[in-house]
Amino acid sequence: MDEFSKTEQDYLKAIYQLEEKKDKMVGITDVANYLKVSAPSATEMIKRLAKKKLVEHKKYYGVLLKPEGYREARFIIKSHRVWETFLVEQAGYQIDEVHEEAENLEHSSSKRLVERLYSLMQFPKTDPHGSEIPAERFWEGETITHDLNQAKVGYRYEVASLTQEAKDFLICLNQTPPKFITLTSVLTDGSVIARTDDDARFVIPHFQKKDWQLTYYSH
Repeated sequence: MDEFSKTEQDYLKAIYQLEEKKDKMVGITDVANYLKVSAPSATEMIKRLAKKKLVEHKKYYGVLLKPEGYREARFIIKSHRVWETFLVEQAGYQIDEVHEEAENLEHSSSKRLVERLYSLMQFPKTDPHGSEIPAERFWEGETITHDLNQAKVGYRYEVASLTQEAKDFLICLNQTPPKFITLTSVLTDGSVIARTDDDARFVIPHFQKKDWQLTYYSH
């Protein structure tokens, strides 16, 4: 996100969306009208994007995204739609409230953040309006998965999987299987105390530590 300004991203997204409708080079006037700016302003910005090799600009013909510009446009669209989905599903927004919020968030979010949200929501295919969320990954962090034996005190882990035995044990504790846990301490017999994100705490017996598969991002 650092190498592109908000205005540049808006232009790339606009060109992308106009290309989808026309399936050919997009006229400068069309871009200007879409973004509600003057034609001279649009021309200057498109020249800047062309210098960065994000678009192909042919005088009198129009503009077309190059591969890097296409990829950035797809990311901005993904960022917007992931945020709309998150705001509705996780933050309690109404569908008609999310567009403006997502417009702001899409530009201030790193690729890492967007992909983590996308993963957290189990890779939704569409946003609340029914628009497709691009499935390609724009950030690939290195994930490490191991069992609870290798977990470290103070680290927060995503629970990748649980055996049925571990699930049954949690039911006995009236504890819903958590999405994330933090290991708070190790007892003398090797059992561990885990804390969920809502601050529920419970003991995981040492003989069940292999029943918990945990994932974290190394960077």
